[in-house]
Amino acid sequence: MKKKIALLFTLLLTFPSLSSYSKEATFEKRIEKEIVCPKDFTQNPAVYFYCIYRDYHNYKFDDGIEKAQKALKEIEPLLKKSPEAKVPNAEKGKAKLRDPRVKSVASDLHLLLGMLYFQKAVNLKDTKAKKVYEEFFSKLEKKGFNFFQINELMELYAEKTLLPESFSKEKEKRFKELLSKMGVTEEDLESLVKKAQKFSEETAKLKFSYLQRALKEFQTAVKIDPENALAYYQLGNFYSGALGENLPETSQAAEEAYYKAALLLKKKGDLAGYKEVVKKLEMLNPSSQYLKKLKGKDA
Repeated sequence: MKKKIALLFTLLLTFPSLSSYSKEATFEKRIEKEIVCPKDFTQNPAVYFYCIYRDYHNYKFDDGIEKAQKALKEIEPLLKKSPEAKVPNAEKGKAKLRDPRVKSVASDLHLLLGMLYFQKAVNLKDTKAKKVYEEFFSKLEKKGFNFFQINELMELYAEKTLLPESFSKEKEKRFKELLSKMGVTEEDLESLVKKAQKFSEETAKLKFSYLQRALKEFQTAVKIDPENALAYYQLGNFYSGALGENLPETSQAAEEAYYKAALLLKKKGDLAGYKEVVKKLEMLNPSSQYLKKLKGKDA
């Protein structure tokens, strides 16, 4: 996946000097030494783009989000004034933007911001809930109980709580035996689970919030520049996977986004990208009306 993202990122900017890098020194190591991130986006937009992507690649999502938001504030007046104008310093030094038009640059910034929000949501850890259980396990381990005994206790509690009708007398006896040995009560376990669930719910809400922001950024990207194929592609990825459910409306939205991405890529002569998007569409829905339209156009 990272290789694919790296490939997609080259659509945003190019570094003509890449071919001169030696085999011994990787791109990442050389770029870390040579690239100094500008304080302002318009100082060197192409390098600033790279700095946002570097944060994305290194899982520094908050840093990347901050940079992207700052860049969008800088470019907003330019976008309102003249969307078709060229961004200042679009080509500077060894780096240049693929498309220097203000609307394209703004669209790509929203796209990257959406990718950052999406990955922040995906990589969000339920650390507080995990800590609650870890502390509980740690206390029992200090009493001399091992992981398997504690895990057995939790499994029995879960089964008794969720499936009381199938909880046998033998299991009840074993459950009470473990509770007695470990010096805990059912009330203790209930309190433990409720506390962990509360933290899990907070994490789930935060995750959903980041997903909503990601969706908004992808939608803004295609609104600003309706010919941003990569933005449509990411929008399709979002609809087809982010919500975690195969809902008809999200599937339809994903198919439409992939369709638009495919048309734009074919129009631009990117046949490799076109074929990749078509494969995505085929995997999502082999009988999609949009797939039929594409095949009809290919005929």
